[in-house]
Amino acid sequence: VAFEEIAAGRMSLSQSFVVSPETSREWFAKGTSMYLKPHQTVEADALLHGIMTASANDASMVLAEGYAGNVATWTLMMNDAARRLGMTHSHYNTPNGWMDEGQTFVSARDLVRLADAMTMRYPKLYKHFAGQKTYKWGDVFMRSHDPTVGVIQGADGIKTGYTREAGYNFLGSAERNGRRLVMVVAGAPTHVDRNAAAKALLEWGFQQWRAHPLF
Repeated sequence: VAFEEIAAGRMSLSQSFVVSPETSREWFAKGTSMYLKPHQTVEADALLHGIMTASANDASMVLAEGYAGNVATWTLMMNDAARRLGMTHSHYNTPNGWMDEGQTFVSARDLVRLADAMTMRYPKLYKHFAGQKTYKWGDVFMRSHDPTVGVIQGADGIKTGYTREAGYNFLGSAERNGRRLVMVVAGAPTHVDRNAAAKALLEWGFQQWRAHPLF
């Protein structure tokens, strides 16, 4: 949604948002975080880096409230985007995916549709935000848990995830010789299992399949 709004000229990476005391109080250091404090001013660029690099829950909420006015409107935008992308087995109830007894859910196929849209429609924004191993904002240092970037040739993202409901997950992508693969690992019991499966799946995809011109 953020990429769509930026591409349409409605959101700027330099656009600033103010952290509300209520949002800071609820999300400061809750799960992964940018440790955003009340009345801090933070730009969209930093928020998106925090979201894409470290799954910063507070950054997702600040962006949603700051841009759309409230969380409900932003999630409505998310669900509208999902519908337009053909993500028929997904529903968003929160901007950050915090556990909500299954009200937020996605399918592996839908995540691939989302990855296609990010990489194909917004390649410059994708390259700017995805695949970063670390990000520092002020005195807050964030590290990505991506198991493939810097390990698998051509890997450039996209995002790990974890909740008690869903286990350890990963939406990953890599490009070699002009050919891009996207893969999903979901429901792994540990991060070690997720990481091993992600690496094996990407290598298998590149090794076992060959592209042939039909026309």
